[in-house]
Amino acid sequence: MRVLVTRPQPGADRTAARLSQLGHEAVVMPLFEASVTASMDDLPTATEIGGLIATSARAFDMFGNQSVSESGYSGITVYAVGAATAQAARDAGFAHVHEGGGTAEALLQELVCDLATVSSGADRTCSPDSATPLIYLAGVPRTPMIEAGLSAHQVSHRVVECYKMNKISYSTDIVKTDILSPAPDVVLIYSANAARAFCELASTGSFDEVIESAHFLCLSAPIAAELPLGWQPRVTVAKRPDKDSLLALLSALE
Repeated sequence: MRVLVTRPQPGADRTAARLSQLGHEAVVMPLFEASVTASMDDLPTATEIGGLIATSARAFDMFGNQSVSESGYSGITVYAVGAATAQAARDAGFAHVHEGGGTAEALLQELVCDLATVSSGADRTCSPDSATPLIYLAGVPRTPMIEAGLSAHQVSHRVVECYKMNKISYSTDIVKTDILSPAPDVVLIYSANAARAFCELASTGSFDEVIESAHFLCLSAPIAAELPLGWQPRVTVAKRPDKDSLLALLSALE
């Protein structure tokens, strides 16, 4: 099958290589590219941080080549949304990393439950310090689920915007005559921002007919909900919000 990959680089090329190994033809069209907008100098001192929250591996690009250990941050607990983000935290030098269930909703629930456990007096090694603000290493743009949820539960926190996802522009001619010719059988959608951007591109470029038979594979239900109603019969959501589960959906379409 011809599969359109919309995730940012360098992940897009890794996915394309994986698809080739599976016998598919991959075409890459990243809809966003990331830029780092903060550094470790923008963080409070280690003693002023009750824990770090990260919903993307890109959050740890802010540390660059700076030493997390020498700066005293390595002992801070990191609450990571899933496996890839948790690994990025470890690679950056953090020793205490909690790997969440793969979605922002699950991570928020885990945080609130752990804070309740701390308040009850139980000893939890990987729980945030309820008396010290949590720092959310956030991207722009984003859905404000984490900070809204923390505020709703009166959890002290601060948002540090450390990366920005910049939309990539494509000319209609390039999309129609190069990227979408021949038409893809499958489109992989990795984020709500990507879903909205792809819909906007399809609308302004008037290539709805080109993708009228394409199947849309989405990392999660909230992402799928961003796609138009008319596309929904051809939308499938991964069983788990991770890249392996997303690619596993391809076998059902063959």
